[in-house]
Amino acid sequence: MNYKAKPSLIMVSVECLFKTLSSVAAFFGASILLSLCQVSADSFIPLGSTKAALVDWVGVVVGVIPFVGVLLAVGFYTLLERKILAIIMIRKGPSKVSYMGILQPFSDAGKLLCKEFIVPTRANVGPFILAPALMLTISLLGWLLYPYKSAEVFYVFGVILFMVITSVSVYGVMMSGWASNSKYSLLGAVRAMAQSISYEIPMGFIFFCVVLCSGVFMFQEISVFQQSSFFFFFPLCVVMVVWMLCMLAETNRAPFDFVEGESELVSGYNVEYSGGGFAVMFIAEYSSILLSSVMSAAMFFGGNEVLIGVFMMAFAVFFVVIRASLPRLRYDKLMSLCWTVLLCVMLMASVCVVVLVSV
Repeated sequence: MNYKAKPSLIMVSVECLFKTLSSVAAFFGASILLSLCQVSADSFIPLGSTKAALVDWVGVVVGVIPFVGVLLAVGFYTLLERKILAIIMIRKGPSKVSYMGILQPFSDAGKLLCKEFIVPTRANVGPFILAPALMLTISLLGWLLYPYKSAEVFYVFGVILFMVITSVSVYGVMMSGWASNSKYSLLGAVRAMAQSISYEIPMGFIFFCVVLCSGVFMFQEISVFQQSSFFFFFPLCVVMVVWMLCMLAETNRAPFDFVEGESELVSGYNVEYSGGGFAVMFIAEYSSILLSSVMSAAMFFGGNEVLIGVFMMAFAVFFVVIRASLPRLRYDKLMSLCWTVLLCVMLMASVCVVVLVSV
């Protein structure tokens, strides 16, 4: 080992420790500040009046816990993906960190967050920094549509809101690709926009078929409609195949991962990102994959939440197996598949569903 590198390694370790401690201190400082504000606000409330709390801590905790669960699920889903890929490729996966590599996601997250977040000299600083946060925010907003059987808020037009969220998600990719001021990242962002717009048209017809069969726009009602073991998969099996292709394209997964084509674009739209920015983009992408798996299970294999969970895991594993099995297509083949095959299939399927429902 080069002994001259030892002081630099020590400085990096100290810097990582300082960043972690400063984050923890900022969190506790904000908590103490909010508590002091609440105490001071309560002291000015006159006797006999209704006491209004400054912060509803129960509501905050109940609102934050699902998103923390999503972030943990994303971490362990990356571990599951690496394990399955290792089994398929007949090699050893992550097995060194803790027992059987269970804590590998936390090690990766710590490594990325401790790295320096570098902003290129010619980049547009504001959009460059905001793009990962926008992607993560939009990705987590989709989890508000999780088909809970009992919840305080139900989205009557949840299907339309899901389409809006999937459509808006491309803006984060567009912003990051443009703000990086790199030809590779810009080309990846342009690919993402064209790909997303193209595959949203068959996806609209898929929602049209499902809504026409169930008669409602709520994911909860669509799931409840299938409680009598009448899954929409049986009459709409062709529609589900097209849906899975659309989800692979919308989430930029293999064999449709042209946005991040390593062999063509180095890394695509995130080529200029490092450290925490890259980690946030990574979390947003995998959160979208898990959300697509949940919605797929609720739409075609609904019923109770246990069934939705089982089929959600099956769809999540499907994403990984497809990545390990199929090579990347050519970009013109992707567009040809959408406009000449999937669109025609969904038009015919929509006509058949209209005829069957009207009869």
